[in-house]
Amino acid sequence: MSPYRIGGGIAALVLAVLLVVVTVQWLRYSDLVWPTVSIGPTTQPSGSSATVGQSTASEPSVTDVLAERTRLQADEANRKPSGENENFVFQRGVSNGDSIAREWLQQAAEQHELLTPPRDVSGLSSLPYRNADRLEQPEGRDWRSEHNSPVRFGGSWLIFGISLALALFLFARGRIQIVEGRSGETVPRFNAIERANHWMTASAFIIMGLTGLVILYGKPLLLPLIGEHGLGRVAWWSAWLHMSAAVPFVLGILVMAVLWLRENLITRLDLEWLRRFGGFLNDDPHKPSADRFNAGQKLVFWGVFLGGLAALASGLALMFPFHWLGYHGMQWAQLMHAIVGLLMVALIIGHIYIGTVGMEGAVDAMWSGRVDRNWAKEHHDRWYARIINEWPRRPSRPATPAE
Repeated sequence: MSPYRIGGGIAALVLAVLLVVVTVQWLRYSDLVWPTVSIGPTTQPSGSSATVGQSTASEPSVTDVLAERTRLQADEANRKPSGENENFVFQRGVSNGDSIAREWLQQAAEQHELLTPPRDVSGLSSLPYRNADRLEQPEGRDWRSEHNSPVRFGGSWLIFGISLALALFLFARGRIQIVEGRSGETVPRFNAIERANHWMTASAFIIMGLTGLVILYGKPLLLPLIGEHGLGRVAWWSAWLHMSAAVPFVLGILVMAVLWLRENLITRLDLEWLRRFGGFLNDDPHKPSADRFNAGQKLVFWGVFLGGLAALASGLALMFPFHWLGYHGMQWAQLMHAIVGLLMVALIIGHIYIGTVGMEGAVDAMWSGRVDRNWAKEHHDRWYARIINEWPRRPSRPATPAE
């Protein structure tokens, strides 16, 4: 068994374990806030001279209840509250806390006077930010629910799932070899401008991808490891690096559109390539025909170009909060930015795989700008036929693979 297949098997095992961990965490996750304290009526009996915060003979005061709650949370033994406060304070970590919360919410729904209807609440604020005086807005709970469960866990499944599928493919198929072997001669594939723009765009995307994952997953993953102060510094730098890298990334995709848009238009040739999965499933030297870019590369191009524009639009809204959108629009912009970013990360994982360990000779195209003659003939036969016609002006060179 080749080292590539062994590596694919090991990676698949690790990724399968990670997917199980994510699934277990999702099944255990609840967006419901458990109650830690309940306070009874505070109305003083008629004729009572007790002031606010003092106890009466019949019931404890708010101050007593909160003091008991604080004592309980700091009590390592986690003993039950004593005396008359037992009816007013829930023990921290009680096993039926979830059922208590759900029962309370059900009662609140049936008895409308327990909860005020969801509404925007505005007040006064000394903060110099737009909408800083908005104290409550009901859409925030829905946004948190969508952000913390479907987006965060869905993104984990997407990234680990795509990586697992690629690792299993590498384990079962092995590396896609040049069927006829290396010829020892190369043909030009990408010029210096194309390669420089590709690496600029790729580097910027990697920075944005890593910093975006820190912003999305920092609290559940990094907070227990580095604490609030450490996470604050990491998140601050991540946010600024994320925005800074957006400039070369957007510039890069615009240059790519100028250089490659015409060659990435979808044709009937691409449908046949997709039907046969590019010929990647076997070692048949007669691969489906392709021009300079095959259908897989075209999908990556359009995914990066259109996804980049969508990320740019939502990212600008987040960089300049409330200049164009209100609270509801800002929440949708944040969710869209996260979803688009996760989809692009998954797409680029596949692109990196096929361009490195997945296929022999592919990395040469963006490393030296020249590819082996047999590789070009197998995977891009129509483009190779045009290169042959230019042979006198663009002579072959000895191969210098980057692998």
